[in-house]
Amino acid sequence: MIKAIIFDFDGVIADTEELHFNCLRRILSEEGIWIDREMYNETYLALDDRSCFRKALSMAKLREIPPEKLEEFIHRKARLLQSCLTEVKLFPGIVESIKQFSSEVLLGICSGALRQEIMLVLQKHSLLEYFTAIITAEDVENSKPSPEGYLLALQQLQEKSGIPISALECIVIEDSVAGIAAAKAASMYCVAITNSYPKEKLYQADLILESITEFSLRKLQNYPK
Repeated sequence: MIKAIIFDFDGVIADTEELHFNCLRRILSEEGIWIDREMYNETYLALDDRSCFRKALSMAKLREIPPEKLEEFIHRKARLLQSCLTEVKLFPGIVESIKQFSSEVLLGICSGALRQEIMLVLQKHSLLEYFTAIITAEDVENSKPSPEGYLLALQQLQEKSGIPISALECIVIEDSVAGIAAAKAASMYCVAITNSYPKEKLYQADLILESITEFSLRKLQNYPK
């Protein structure tokens, strides 16, 4: 029996990946590091900001930067992104799906985005009330593909609802390869949406769909596993 659905945020609820890419590219370019969208999708898309900057600096063979410099990069990107978030669009059908699912099961979010970014978008679209647990980059030590965020989301769902829930009773909705790996490492059923990657890249998911509008809890037993 499914008791909870945990959504990724960027690339599943909000169409923000292009914004994240442009902000990251701008800051890295100021440090003499170049990335394109293909590199972003392959290497950075599922990472939180801290991991993105560490990975980029490591791949550029630059020396370890002081913690305060890393924090400066993170804050600069957050400021850039926040200036654009009021215009961000949600994926087609996601609002209706969230409202429908919330009448059937508990909902959570597990994302590598910053809490302030997520809250701003959810509040703008009047969606915050539908989520029992929200796990962000600030809440975990290890970003996806680590299962840490999804396991913490499960813990919060249990604590805030008072309902016992196992990982096997959770569905994760993801758009990235690393996100799918995180969900599967947490022993959760994973539905992948092809918003960011083609279907062939998402083969590790239990179910792959082109749109959230194709998914129904009532029909889950009819999908191939």
